[in-house]
Amino acid sequence: NLPVCFTPVTVQLFPVLSICLEGWRQASVRPTTHNPLGMHTLTHTHTPTLPPSLCQVGGLGVKDYSGRQPNHEQLSAVVCTSDPKPGFSFVLENFAELLDDSFLQNLTTRICEDKKCPNYKCPISFSGDTDIVLMMDSSASVGQRNFDSSKTFVKRLAERFLSAERSGRAAVRVAVGQYSRERRMEAELTSNLTLLTRKIDAAIFQNDGTDVTKAMAFAMEQFKTSGGGNRKRKLVLFSDGRSQGVTEAMLEKRVRLVSEAGVELYVITVGNQVSEANLRSLVSRGRSYDVTYAQRHLFRVPDYPSLLRGVFYQTVSRRVSQA
Repeated sequence: NLPVCFTPVTVQLFPVLSICLEGWRQASVRPTTHNPLGMHTLTHTHTPTLPPSLCQVGGLGVKDYSGRQPNHEQLSAVVCTSDPKPGFSFVLENFAELLDDSFLQNLTTRICEDKKCPNYKCPISFSGDTDIVLMMDSSASVGQRNFDSSKTFVKRLAERFLSAERSGRAAVRVAVGQYSRERRMEAELTSNLTLLTRKIDAAIFQNDGTDVTKAMAFAMEQFKTSGGGNRKRKLVLFSDGRSQGVTEAMLEKRVRLVSEAGVELYVITVGNQVSEANLRSLVSRGRSYDVTYAQRHLFRVPDYPSLLRGVFYQTVSRRVSQA
């Protein structure tokens, strides 16, 4: 049994926690048809006593719309950090992260620490013909080692896409390119994972400037040669939003052209040295900013090694595969 209770930090947390635990106790002792959780309103005004052998409390804090941190003192008290067997807590940047596979993986791992639990897996599927272009950032600010991490990450994505379940005769193809001041298509659209992997491995770091608008235009040329029909077209772009000589208006125009051509754009950004205004433009479709859409199309990691940790590649591949 795993009770889940949500409450804002503006209410008294301990009474809510008591209600949740009492409901769990009631459900374990005498569940009923009309009230399966046996919830009752309690009036506890002290920290609930939690028998260590009975349960472990997990706390989840989410930053508010202005980026303010949750109340760490209350969060620590809820998870009983001073107990011999304390609980655990997570702090998320926003509520959209609740849907990320990396969070679900971490949560599952913590819940299953003392047990043998199955690996968390996230199968993906394609319902129709799909072409995906992956564009790596090869500019000087990335560096050779981080570019190598990007290549490894892109190979994982390609494997996920090309091994995914498909409806009917749906075909999936993947292309991989890189951009700096110049653009290169390392591997054109293909369903051959062996060939794709070999060409990704052979990609050479450019170590030059950055032109993200030309990178998008270059990727669009690949789609033009891929054939028409009802193929879905998706572009996954590595970018920190910074680009020499590119204004926000220029970026919005290019993004709008990409959207009008029927290409869905996803952005992976690494680190905190980014242009937030340009990142918003990249995931805006060239229209008024849509927070929900932007959160589904922008992926953030703190550094390049994080690309290869946990199941981040599953999160990216799952969202890209969705219609």
